[in-house]
Amino acid sequence: MDYRLLCIIAFVAWGLWSFLSKVATRTASDHNVAFWTTFSGFLPIVAYALTARTRSEMRPSVLPVVAGVLAGIATVAFYLALRRGPASVVVPLSGMYILVPALLGFVLLKEPLTVTHVLGLGFAGLAVLFLSL
Repeated sequence: MDYRLLCIIAFVAWGLWSFLSKVATRTASDHNVAFWTTFSGFLPIVAYALTARTRSEMRPSVLPVVAGVLAGIATVAFYLALRRGPASVVVPLSGMYILVPALLGFVLLKEPLTVTHVLGLGFAGLAVLFLSL
């Protein structure tokens, strides 16, 4: 499957996840919503992991564990923010995480940086600014 189609699937799924999470926080605690969305999200990940060809593909290593801990911290912070603020601000503002890997990719991984990339990142920042006013 082409990576762009996978990106669209992720974009739509994350968009629906954040909207449904906001709706859920209206009737359930942020603790409850964070736990159940994360727990149920684990199910497709386990199914995907079971497609590994060998057990050696599933051995733990430091970077994925650190990334997972950071994802957990981000999830808790997201649900706390979602409970306290409007989804129209919380979701785009927390979605600005895209700047971190983009900038680190340019600086540390020496990925190409074009004028289009800079404009895209700048417009993303402006969009969040305008949404949060």
